[in-house]
Amino acid sequence: MSRRTVPALLLSLVLAAGLTGSRVARAEVFQLLDNTQLSGKLLHYYEGVFHVELASGQKVELPLGKVKSVTFKLPPARAEFSTPEKTFNRYKENLLKGDMNKVIDSYALMYQGMMSAQLSQSGGDDLKKMQKEIEGTKFELKGSKVTGNQATLKVQRTHGDDVETSDVRLVLENGEWKMTQ
Repeated sequence: MSRRTVPALLLSLVLAAGLTGSRVARAEVFQLLDNTQLSGKLLHYYEGVFHVELASGQKVELPLGKVKSVTFKLPPARAEFSTPEKTFNRYKENLLKGDMNKVIDSYALMYQGMMSAQLSQSGGDDLKKMQKEIEGTKFELKGSKVTGNQATLKVQRTHGDDVETSDVRLVLENGEWKMTQ
């Protein structure tokens, strides 16, 4: 296959994918050397080849030498993370439910891997411990301060006679407020 045939073939695949009406929820845009653009989900990159799934579901391989640039598009921000308060409440509710994925999703990206590893290594013991700690605990938001892409919530925790106020720190990532440790 010649160098000119690859972009033409890929362009025809993209056009065919567009005609099917299906869409990839999260997509990257690959600009080839001839300025042809492909939109698809990056599956992985191995030994100089991008493996991409197009909107049609068809998988293509793009050698690095044929790719001029890759633009990564983030998904739109979700309403449940639109304020620091909503993020904190989502975290609490999902912790009580034991939904580990949603608990982890409440954290900033840089902490998600650490939280996932910690909760996975404990065999669920840490999640159960976290749940037990907040069962019967009342949380009251006493205030919030947003400064640019950072926020601090003042949260009062009441468990029986034990009352404590502490700060919960959050950062704004892709339009979503996420907790930090």
